[in-house]
Amino acid sequence: MPSLATADATDSRAQAKLCHPEPDGEDDPTALVDDPVVRHLRACFQTARARPSEMCSRCLDLLETAVQAYLRQTNTVIPLSPPVTRGGLAPWQLRRAQEMMRSHLAEAVPLAELARACKLSPGHFARAFRQATGQPPHRWLMEQRIEKAKQLLVDTTLSLAQIAWTCGFADQSHFTRVFAQLVQSSPGQWRRHWRSGPVAA
Repeated sequence: MPSLATADATDSRAQAKLCHPEPDGEDDPTALVDDPVVRHLRACFQTARARPSEMCSRCLDLLETAVQAYLRQTNTVIPLSPPVTRGGLAPWQLRRAQEMMRSHLAEAVPLAELARACKLSPGHFARAFRQATGQPPHRWLMEQRIEKAKQLLVDTTLSLAQIAWTCGFADQSHFTRVFAQLVQSSPGQWRRHWRSGPVAA
């Protein structure tokens, strides 16, 4: 399913119109308000744009596709959402960067590569990512690695060294140190605690 990052020029122009509608005398605002499809898609899109870090990227892609299909069918321009906050990342940029990091947990994705995928300079990307998530890219990546490690600790019998390697840590010592900093427990203690009963994430 294509995302905004891979949409063609037509979809890009359609998305721009969604955010920045230009009056052309053809749209009837009253008709838009009364259209139940428009009303529901607009509400869903605004919710997704307000909390991009909580939104499943595939779900948002499907929603965007539905919006674009409806626009093409009705030839309607709908102001679904306000412009992106100045200085931050657009939703497609945030999703693209997060997807790239999640899909390469076991290896380092250079900041320059992430920035290039978002069509930004490395410095601008780093600042915008922090504004969007509250964390610099490296810190966000470490937390994703720890979440993956928790899953492996619970669902597998892999050794700590194997989990460290799978999740992209330099070695078991590095994994243990970062895990303890973020979870306030060593990986071994966390695994034993979980196996003896529920443990807080």
